[in-house]
Amino acid sequence: MSKSIVGTVSFFVLAFSCPVLWASPADYAVGAFYYQKGRSGQPGWKDIRGAAGSRSPGMPWPDREPLLGFYTGEEPAVAEKHIEWASRYGIRFFAYDWQWNVDRPLQERALKNYLTASNRSKLQFCLLWSYPAADFAGNREFDAMVSYWIGQYFDQPTYYRIKGKPVVFLAAPHLAELEVRKFGATVADLLARARRLADERGTGGIYFVLTTDEKPCSDLEQRVYALGFDAYTGRNYAEGRGARIADYDRMVDEYIAGYRAAAAAGRRIPYLAIASPGRDERPGAGGAAIVMNNPSPAKFERMLRGAKQLLDAPGDGPKVLMIEAWNDFDQGAFIEPTRKWGVRYLESIRKVLGISASQ
Repeated sequence: MSKSIVGTVSFFVLAFSCPVLWASPADYAVGAFYYQKGRSGQPGWKDIRGAAGSRSPGMPWPDREPLLGFYTGEEPAVAEKHIEWASRYGIRFFAYDWQWNVDRPLQERALKNYLTASNRSKLQFCLLWSYPAADFAGNREFDAMVSYWIGQYFDQPTYYRIKGKPVVFLAAPHLAELEVRKFGATVADLLARARRLADERGTGGIYFVLTTDEKPCSDLEQRVYALGFDAYTGRNYAEGRGARIADYDRMVDEYIAGYRAAAAAGRRIPYLAIASPGRDERPGAGGAAIVMNNPSPAKFERMLRGAKQLLDAPGDGPKVLMIEAWNDFDQGAFIEPTRKWGVRYLESIRKVLGISASQ
């Protein structure tokens, strides 16, 4: 057994005065952030293929080629295959990257494909609301967006909920804070406004989850709580201790350190554990990229075992594990089956958490 694993086990044994009550696999809810190709700022598969006009011309990344090939985002059959894979290996829901621009969705093609999939009942979904700086001109536009959520998504039987409330993840809260000040509000004001509108429409409110690269701690929990969120989770802990280029083993250690920090925090607000299969931004960022070398399903499995320790720790918070991400091939973070690894990343999730397709 490696020193990293021994340290992790020792920490969780000593961190609590009462015995650890291992959760049942049915208690876990595994979600994966899902991105669509061609989203804002991303030129589809061009970078991965090293195509002319891409950000890495002449430098293909064959290890990132999906098992389905370089599909377009308009193929419903792709959504159905993703649903089949994810549900078979114990993933409960996708959190779809989603944006709004004044009076309409900016991107929802991938989500629409999910909503029309013949097998969608096998997998739940929710929103990862990305907040670009030009979203709103005022409350009317904000209310229009929330009304769209309610009318188009929240009434769907497969919308993922925590404590009976539809879940919305929020990215880039610092941009949101800057933007809402234009019309005399704060993030907490906006979240409260959205919850009131949703509650009036019979949804039971909204369960907002902040995503942040900042590692868990009591101070962060207090700040997240003050912003009005119900819970928080991570996105990218790859650059720990200033390392922009390192082995993926180091990234695993950073995530395990994050789980330890979450266990030691004051638990002012629930933390949803996060795990990542890798980080390598070179296709789009070149020499400025964060690069975690030599990722593998076996190393990812070590990270998942650290996350499971946290999920099994005493507490009444939701037993949610987020994966960053299902298909962020541009950033080197993906568990979607590829020609190199097949379904081995998915097998790691099922192996560690013991989840079956029926759960």
